[in-house]
Amino acid sequence: MAAVKSAAGARDYRASRRRRAGLTFTFLAVALCVVMVLSAGLGQYNIPIDQVVASVGRRLGLAPENPAMQLADSTLWNIRFPRVLLGVLVGAALGTSGAVMQSVFGNPLAEPGVIGVSSGAAVGACLSIVLNLQFFGIFTTPAFAFVGALAATALVYFLSRSSGRAKVLSMILTGIAVTAVANAIIAFLMFIADTTSRDQIVFWQMGSLNGSTWKAVASVWPVILIGLVACFVMASSLDVLALGERAAQHSGVNVERLRAVSIA
Repeated sequence: MAAVKSAAGARDYRASRRRRAGLTFTFLAVALCVVMVLSAGLGQYNIPIDQVVASVGRRLGLAPENPAMQLADSTLWNIRFPRVLLGVLVGAALGTSGAVMQSVFGNPLAEPGVIGVSSGAAVGACLSIVLNLQFFGIFTTPAFAFVGALAATALVYFLSRSSGRAKVLSMILTGIAVTAVANAIIAFLMFIADTTSRDQIVFWQMGSLNGSTWKAVASVWPVILIGLVACFVMASSLDVLALGERAAQHSGVNVERLRAVSIA
């Protein structure tokens, strides 16, 4: 009898958690949509919220064209909406990567910079700016930043391996060392760079969505979507790993493979 009550209680608890998760997700989704509309309307040229919604309706063919709103439509679709969408995509990627790193390292303060991702990306971007490389047009700097981040991550992972596995403490210490070397390289590149390149490096490191375009959105969203789907698939294993490496191993999780895939 006690076992039946315990099982029923467990089912009720899981159902309650699913309901709370559903309500939380719905609330956050609605809040995100509201913030996106507000962000699209605010700026040097303010556009009322109803006009932002009407512009979307006109683009979807749900509302008649309004010649008086051509300036607002042009501002929204050529400047504001690409910035808003790119900000949402980048925010989703950063939030997800932070959550993954927290599970991998079992530390709520962990983030991608712990293993040198940020500093490696900065080195790649600085190289493309200082050397004035234009292999891929406007995507040259992002491409070099991606390669730099991947190289730094791979370097940290392989340098921290011992006896066929990478320990968390070793990865953190190796990440600190790689970050220090990367920062030294960045300082050297800024020293030899001309004034224009130095300003570009500083502007890139600060981060900005001013140059957002639909082409940038189109090039970024497939990569981010693939990463989000992969993290969603690994979510249950990452939850177990967050409890500790030993608990994850006892639960049948291949910790080494999961950690390598998560970091990649």
